[in-house]
Amino acid sequence: MNSAEESASLLSSPSMTDIAQITWDAVIVGGGMVGASVALGLGQQGMSVLLLEKQPVDTDWNSEQAYQVRVSALTRASEFILRNLGAWKGIEARRCHPFTAMHVWDELTSGNIHFSAQEMGEPNLGYTVENSVIQAALWEQIETCDAIQVVLNRALNGVRLSQNNDRVQSFDEQKAWVDIEGIGEVRTELVVGADGAFSQVRQLACIGLDTHDYEQCAVVGCVKTELPTEDTCWQRYTADGPFAYLSMGKYISSIAWYLPMEKMQWALELPDDEFAKEVSKASDYRLGSVIDVGERAAFPLTRRHAEHYIKPNLALVGDAAHTIHPQAGQGVNLGLLDAAALVETVLAARSAKKPWGQRSVLRKYERWRRGDNAIVQRSMEAFDWLFKQDATLKVPFRKGFLPLANRLTPLKNWLMAQALNGREALPKLARK
Repeated sequence: MNSAEESASLLSSPSMTDIAQITWDAVIVGGGMVGASVALGLGQQGMSVLLLEKQPVDTDWNSEQAYQVRVSALTRASEFILRNLGAWKGIEARRCHPFTAMHVWDELTSGNIHFSAQEMGEPNLGYTVENSVIQAALWEQIETCDAIQVVLNRALNGVRLSQNNDRVQSFDEQKAWVDIEGIGEVRTELVVGADGAFSQVRQLACIGLDTHDYEQCAVVGCVKTELPTEDTCWQRYTADGPFAYLSMGKYISSIAWYLPMEKMQWALELPDDEFAKEVSKASDYRLGSVIDVGERAAFPLTRRHAEHYIKPNLALVGDAAHTIHPQAGQGVNLGLLDAAALVETVLAARSAKKPWGQRSVLRKYERWRRGDNAIVQRSMEAFDWLFKQDATLKVPFRKGFLPLANRLTPLKNWLMAQALNGREALPKLARK
């Protein structure tokens, strides 16, 4: 029996003992939106995937349940990735909302810029979707994929990698080993670190980080306003930092309120009625007063960028590789593009009968994604610097820049098209 037949046989009725006996095509640590996308992208093409996740993902859905705290604004490229993985139908069956316009304005000047789907000839500019909805829809597909085996609530004890695998010519040579609590060492061609900003995989692989503390926090949650959202995402630059309403429905918006770190506890501890008043004020009453608030959360903002995305038989994706200032909502979108690019790289190597854990193969993925992610990170920092209201020379520049940019429709639409569809060559999963 060859290794593929052995894997298929064991996967039909897997046990903890079976898992340790299989040489897995990939072991993915982290089953969030990005890790689940990598698992599906490989598993749906018949590759044996072991997915480690800390806790079960609830795929049940009640349309009456409260809006969740964490929300993503998905681009067209992300929409296509999720459609091609079969997860979009699960998202639509639960809850998502298309937005058709974006309006940005500045507290200290009359400058503003407006983006319209109609001007671009697009049906919308993206979708606002709760993160839990995206993850549930992905896991719904994972449950139907026989090539994916899920392990829950097991600690990752260690990762052992090949030191130099560029000379590896066959699949019987050096691999990686993942030490899992209660299972032991599991052999695999590729370890994928999709375990978030504080990635244990990244730390175990001794991959360093370039970091920058923004000295800001993001306060998030959903609110109900007295005026309709007009299917628009509204963003205002204030003295404290950007404030945004992301349209979730006719009167429901997800807020993204960026404040100095010293105000984080203040924002979390305000009584609901006082919080509603402060949110209304921060938005300049653009949607009237806030009349109801849901659960809220806050987290510090830090830019992180892994010094390397890969090592022999290992790759990092999503927040394990990079985090970004979230003011333009690009974090999850960049992570999904990482997932799609890694899947395409691995599948191409398999098709060419090359070991996809080879460093030379994985370098293609790293070159594909690392530069693009760095550009977006720095672009967000440039916007953050420009709109910080701490230097008088910036104010007159913004006063002239925003109206000029608003009048240059071709340039404006090109910028939005880049945001919608990505800046680099799109992976196949991100195309229609």
